[in-house]
Amino acid sequence: MFGIERVEGHENDFEKLINEILKRKVIAIIGLEKNTGKTETLNFIVKHVSPQKRLALTSIGTDGEEKDLVFGTFKPSVYVGYGFVYTTTELFFKKRTVLSEIIHVSHQHTPTGRVIIAKALEPGKVVLSGPPTAAWMEETVRLLKEYSDIVIIDGALSRFSQATPFIADGIVLATGAAYSLDKREIVKHTRYIYSLCQLPEASMEDKEKLVLATTVHVFQSGNWKDLGIESALQLSKVFETSLDESVKKIYIPGALTDNVLRFVSTKSVNEIIVRDFTKIFVSYENYIKYKPTIRVLKRASIIGITVNPFSPVGYVLNSPEIIEELKKHVDVPVIDVKLETVKNI
Repeated sequence: MFGIERVEGHENDFEKLINEILKRKVIAIIGLEKNTGKTETLNFIVKHVSPQKRLALTSIGTDGEEKDLVFGTFKPSVYVGYGFVYTTTELFFKKRTVLSEIIHVSHQHTPTGRVIIAKALEPGKVVLSGPPTAAWMEETVRLLKEYSDIVIIDGALSRFSQATPFIADGIVLATGAAYSLDKREIVKHTRYIYSLCQLPEASMEDKEKLVLATTVHVFQSGNWKDLGIESALQLSKVFETSLDESVKKIYIPGALTDNVLRFVSTKSVNEIIVRDFTKIFVSYENYIKYKPTIRVLKRASIIGITVNPFSPVGYVLNSPEIIEELKKHVDVPVIDVKLETVKNI
């Protein structure tokens, strides 16, 4: 049958991924595009990990909807078992079908109300909804840890920053046909994101100096200098008025974009430092063109990649072929969670 055969030489990827998850405290599932199988991956992890660990589930934004709002396709529901702790917001909590106990209610509001931490008193499906910012997510994860062994963060619409490695000690990338119907493009983009996750950390001295910095800093004449600007888009004016060729390193706390990279590449800077890979919004083409030396304050720990061969517009790709090609370039388990579910029933 199409796609059911296990990829030769990778028989243990399923076990490897589950074992890696069991070692972690906070797992983030990051979709490289909408509909790349984040919810399928979440349900897969829940099924195989919940018998051994107490789980808490949260989401960046809202997930678990019955229908995808863009394509109108039916999405997998997010299931919780008895005793699971999960986050949702007031709007969805009022519509819940699972008997639940409220543990905590946030003071801050989202567009669908305050964030509620609840404990499921029976199994069923829920709508996950959670904090939209990294700082709020960090606070929520801290609370969830009090009631669970492993916290799982379900990403939404490729918004990586709330799943920063400062919060999650393990990241699972979800990729697939929703990103592209060209297998080569899927592999290229997934490899690129994986490579960003492998960027080396800055020196211990630099990390200690910059970890709390919220503004752009430059390393000039042997010392770090605070430029007092939050956005790197203001760099051109600062360079024109007060900086010279002695600047060799620059720290950018916000987004590293194509425009910023192009500008920095014209200067004497030979090392760019960012907080973590979620701050990098540079296209693959410009990354290859400028070949920047980038270091991070915190390296990401990628523990697995899941492949969803189903496109929301109806096409189905051959996932073993994608997996086989990805395995040539990454050093983590790569699985199709739907096929693994069939094999392990």
